[in-house]
Amino acid sequence: MNGTLEKKQSLFFNILKKNILILILIVLVLLGLAISNKFTRLYNIQNILMNISIIGVLAIGQTLVMLVKEIDLSQGSLMAFSPIAAISLSQLILSRYGITILQGGNYVTSGLVLIIVFTLVVGALTGLLSGIINVKGHVPSLIVTLGMLYALRGIAYILSGGHPLYFTRLAGFKLLGTAKIASIPFSFVVYLTIGILGILILRYTKIGTRIYATGGNEKAAIYSGVKTDLWKICAFTVSGLCASVGALIYSSRLESVEAAQAAGYELQAVAIVIIGGTTLEGGKGTILGTILAGLIIGIVINLITMVGLVVWYQTIILGILVITATFAYIYKSAAATE
Repeated sequence: MNGTLEKKQSLFFNILKKNILILILIVLVLLGLAISNKFTRLYNIQNILMNISIIGVLAIGQTLVMLVKEIDLSQGSLMAFSPIAAISLSQLILSRYGITILQGGNYVTSGLVLIIVFTLVVGALTGLLSGIINVKGHVPSLIVTLGMLYALRGIAYILSGGHPLYFTRLAGFKLLGTAKIASIPFSFVVYLTIGILGILILRYTKIGTRIYATGGNEKAAIYSGVKTDLWKICAFTVSGLCASVGALIYSSRLESVEAAQAAGYELQAVAIVIIGGTTLEGGKGTILGTILAGLIIGIVINLITMVGLVVWYQTIILGILVITATFAYIYKSAAATE
């Protein structure tokens, strides 16, 4: 009996040793319990999960791009551009049938299904375009996506006229960002589903093997018959799709969309991915690490709010966490080579 208990304890501590993120998460939960009894209130937990969902979806897409040794800086701008472009496309199509989806210039009143579908399609196609320019044009992803960051934001301003577009009169749109399933936010269910699907694909399919091979040693992967260009383009496409999912959740919660929204979200996503153990070196990292890092950041931000610190402390702490995670990775890599 004692031997079995010792084995279980040993297994538990080995898991903690291998994944320090779990230990950090436990410490933060205990800290939250010590700071305030409101931490475990249902509404607070729901708030944490909803906030994680938006940036977490972006981070999953960013993880795939960084695994193939690239980076996507266009996600934040795409979160504004994709729904605005979707509204413009829906208006263009439905106007041919005498249907006007905008009232008062900036109130969206119909076209729910079209807007959702076009948002996802625009996001995926934009990611696809970034991937093609990067791979076929031999333009570094940093340059490509930085250009996209500015271009998409500018086009979003042009399409919207610089004014917010409101979804308060669009029946059903608010549910994506606010609905709950058994007290769990639907947006978190969507995020977790995408995350689990990503984990399964990377861990148990040839797709995962090829993505890790592409980022780990591209030349060796090419010699092994891996179509590295294809997997890079796929990674950017998924990143764009994830950005559009994040856009739908974000706009649904606010019941509006504007060209300036989600500015800087791409950097927060990169920070979460780095904290989760995925590096710019490519070929190393997991979506599980990204999910755990997202939970850590969500709880940290929640605790900062609880103790009454102003919002810019979030960016300071996020920066410290990124630097600490980088040093931890360097130390771990150095220890592994000894």
